[in-house]
Amino acid sequence: MKTHPIWYGIGFSIIPLIVLVLGYINVNPQMYRGIPASFGVENDASFSSIAWKDEDRDDPPLEYISDGFRGVGISTAMSEVTSFWSLWNAPRSEVGYEWSYKVKNLTDTDLEISVAYRLEGRNEEVIDQARASMIAEPGETVEFQEMGRLDYYDAKRVTGSTWSIGNRKRP
Repeated sequence: MKTHPIWYGIGFSIIPLIVLVLGYINVNPQMYRGIPASFGVENDASFSSIAWKDEDRDDPPLEYISDGFRGVGISTAMSEVTSFWSLWNAPRSEVGYEWSYKVKNLTDTDLEISVAYRLEGRNEEVIDQARASMIAEPGETVEFQEMGRLDYYDAKRVTGSTWSIGNRKRP
């Protein structure tokens, strides 16, 4: 059986072209990576509240209003292709996110409020954590809004968020 010369053209041109196109797609993940669809949560007082200790339960100093996080952008490092083999090293991407936490000061004194906000994966695994503090005047509602970044693959593992809050009277 004699092979037709057209098969040489396919074998030596089409197949390498397909391999190079796949390599190009691999080193340019911004073409197919985006903020994960399940990345983001909004909670309000109907969903969550502050678990006060016994001494603060009857007259709590703070009232929880809302919290949440959302993805705001994705950035990918530029990769340098120096050889055929470097086409298979996908560059790293990071997801930028914004978290917010809103609380009201119910006391008649200034309070310094501190919040630790955590993004969690399965089994309450902490994937990322941020802290912020602010001073709230009597009766004032304050909103913490902070930005953070985490690896793209870590962002895909995020299933929810949790927080802890502390307060003290301002001297």
